[in-house]
Amino acid sequence: MKSSPMLTRGDVVVRGNRQGIVVTVTETRVLVVPIVWGTARLHRADVVPIAWEATFSLRGAIIHCGQWAWADAGRQKRVGQVCVETMRMVIAAMRREAEARQTERLPAGLVRSTLAFGPIMGSRGRRVGAPSLG
Repeated sequence: MKSSPMLTRGDVVVRGNRQGIVVTVTETRVLVVPIVWGTARLHRADVVPIAWEATFSLRGAIIHCGQWAWADAGRQKRVGQVCVETMRMVIAAMRREAEARQTERLPAGLVRSTLAFGPIMGSRGRRVGAPSLG
């Protein structure tokens, strides 16, 4: 059996045409966030890495921290490592995303609105063509 090198946090791994960054390592699995090239930031948890990474060029890449997934550690091939500052940004984005998802699962009305004027109870929004009520 071929032994693969131990993966650590911050390693850039490749499997097929998919690339990602290792966030957590267990005995048999790794938690990986995907790296995508040529796209704009589309999600609140996307991170733009530092372009001058020492062992792997991430110029023009976006790290999708909201789409983490577990993968088999033995099938991942290490091709580089990101710097500590990029790893800090990835972990912070993952924490913010987890908190936001937890807040979104709460029942409606439990979290106070952050709008300046607050919600108007009973409002159905702007009704085009309806007579004015006030």
